[in-house]
Amino acid sequence: MELRPKTLVFSFLFFLNQPAQAEDILIFSTAPTQPPAVTVQLYKPLVEHLSAVTGKRIVLKPARNFLEYTRGIQKGSYDILFDGPHFVGWRMAQSGHKVIARLPGHIVFTVVAREDAGITDYSQLAGKKVCAFASPNLLTLGFMNLFPRAASQPIMVRVKSFKGALDCVKSGKGIAAVMRDTFWEKRSPEQKQSLQVIYTANQAFPHRAFSVSKRVDARTRKAILQALLSEGAEAPGSAAILKRFRSKNFQLARPQEYKGLGVLLKPVWGFRRSP
Repeated sequence: MELRPKTLVFSFLFFLNQPAQAEDILIFSTAPTQPPAVTVQLYKPLVEHLSAVTGKRIVLKPARNFLEYTRGIQKGSYDILFDGPHFVGWRMAQSGHKVIARLPGHIVFTVVAREDAGITDYSQLAGKKVCAFASPNLLTLGFMNLFPRAASQPIMVRVKSFKGALDCVKSGKGIAAVMRDTFWEKRSPEQKQSLQVIYTANQAFPHRAFSVSKRVDARTRKAILQALLSEGAEAPGSAAILKRFRSKNFQLARPQEYKGLGVLLKPVWGFRRSP
């Protein structure tokens, strides 16, 4: 029987609209803290290695910006992710993700202020200009979490690096800046001149981690974990990533370290569901 043109068009559209089988493709992504081209350069070797060791087709899908990335997370578009502990904690609570491996070490933020500003406590920064990374950066959200009332929150002056934050406050664009404690500790006396630490966070956040969705079966999850834990700084799959984060290896992640950290994302649009 010969098919009519309308029937052919309908059949083609029906085929296009069929969802891909979950086991056919696994989508890998990471926080867009660099341009997509750089993301591909950094993560493609690892994605190819994980595809080889798991026997699964894993596809790298870099996000162009955080709006695209956070929408993808909220929709459950990604299967394997490598990003900050607040994102990991949110997915664990909302999407059933399992955290498997992470970078070693912890992250603590420090707030420094101009000595001539007369600021001695972070609470005095309410309504004042503070230099920090744009949300949803972990340190910025941790800092803003100190001000639960929207009316009392500081005014954020966006910067793109810790050095930028230091320059921002020293130039007077803001009276304080948020940065990692390790960055501040490594500054010279000359760089610290006219600045003082007014707050160091009590909570140490776990480092970036890999998490996998429910679409990643137990066998594949185990293979990914084994590959990550066996990958040293010289391994072709992980070398560039570990160098980027100044680490020598990945380590096993403990779920309890990430549990509840999704609460930091509540001020961010689309993440208001309680973690």
